[in-house]
This record gives sequence, structure tokens and C-alpha cells, in this order.
Amino acid sequence: MLEEKTLPLSQYSEIKEKIGNGKPTMLAFGMRHCYSCLSMSKRLMKILEAHPSLQIYAIDGQKERLVVRDVYGFKEMPTQIVFNEKGEEIMRHTGAYALPVLEILLKKWGFLS
Repeated sequence: MLEEKTLPLSQYSEIKEKIGNGKPTMLAFGMRHCYSCLSMSKRLMKILEAHPSLQIYAIDGQKERLVVRDVYGFKEMPTQIVFNEKGEEIMRHTGAYALPVLEILLKKWGFLS
């Protein structure tokens, strides 16, 4: 059985300048030992494989706990934060979406046409 890929982890310090660069951005915070986090990461990876130019990044919420707490102020994971092309936060969700719902929402937020 083939194992599904998860999103590669990014460091917040390396991707924060991409927020507001004219393209919508999603930060997906999670932990590698959390079932829901891994499930969401696998779904986002399927989308990213089909659309590699999308700005969707996985951030390890445990390693980046100061960013989670001090910058974005949340405690539960998985949490996805969506920014519009100007860098304004337009949505925050805690939990995992089913793939069809996620695709609909990514269209609504301007990631997919």
C-alpha cells in the first residue's frame, strides 16, 4: 500500500514574507503526532501536487509554538489560517476538512479558479 505524502514542513521565518505578495496564502499549523493534523496535511498535499504554484505551507505548531501563541494566538491544532493577496487574514479554521470541501473553499478564497 502506498503511503500518502504530507506537506513538507516550512519554517515560519522563511515563508512569512510570502504573506501579502499578491497571491493568497494558507498556513497549516499542525503536529506530526496528531491524526487530524496528518490527515489535513495529506489532503493539502494532494491539492499542492495538482497545483504546485499555490502558496500552502505546513508549519510545525510544536516547534513554532511561540509563533502559534504570540503571533496568531491560538492553542488547538490543526489550525489553518488563510490570507488574501494583500496579506489580510480572511479565515481561520481549527480541525480538518474533507477534500471536496477544501477544494470548494480554496476556489472561494481565490487559490483555484
